[in-house]
Order: sequence, then structure tokens, then C-alpha cells
Amino acid sequence: MLRKRVKGFTLVEIMIVVAIIGIIIAIAIPGFMRAREVSRATSCQENLIKIEGAVDQWAVEYDKSDGNTLTWADLVGKTLYIKKTPRCRGGGNYPATLTVGVTPTCDYTAPGWFDTQGEKYKHKVPDAKD
Repeated sequence: MLRKRVKGFTLVEIMIVVAIIGIIIAIAIPGFMRAREVSRATSCQENLIKIEGAVDQWAVEYDKSDGNTLTWADLVGKTLYIKKTPRCRGGGNYPATLTVGVTPTCDYTAPGWFDTQGEKYKHKVPDAKD
């Protein structure tokens, strides 16, 4: 009696392929999560820089000095300094009132697993030397 050989993969071969895919995913996912967090921080930094510039422009135009406060209604509008209200991509909030001469901040806190590598990837306006 001749046995007909069935073509296909053995259980061991399938398990090896699944293990290799699992290892690749385990290596790739932390990199993707870090890239997403860096992107959020960069977006927030850009928003804070725009807010700071808009506040400075408003102060110059209305002849205001450091310490004067203003609201988002003074800055945001189709014909004003910022077209749309900025939103932190990480879920943080910008201050309700802004003060001339004070750097705006975001109250976002990065997840514990995310190593911020010093101050570079924090949700704040970077220093001029950065």
C-alpha cells in the first residue's frame, strides 16, 4: 500500500512562523508608540510657539506690556492672530487666560514608560538653545 503524501505545513512550522511574527511585533510596537508620543510632543510645542507669537503680536498691536492678560477670544478667529483654537494632541490643556510676557504651558503629563530624554520632548516651549 502506498501512502499518498499530503502537502501542507506541519504544526511545528506554523508555530515557528507565529513565533517569528510575535518577536517582530514585540520589537516594532514600542518604536511606534515612542514615535507617536514624540509626534504629540512636537505638535504641542509648535502650538505653544504659535500661541506665544500671537500673544506677542497682540501686545504690540494694542500697546500692552508684560503682565496684561487676554483670553482666547482676543486671539482666535478668522481675521485674528490664530485661525483655530490650538489643541494639544496628547490631551493636555492650554491656559484659559494668557499673560503677556509669560510663556504659555500645557498641563499634559507624558506616560511613565516614555523617557523624555531631558527636556527635548516635553510639552513646553523649547529654550532658544534647543
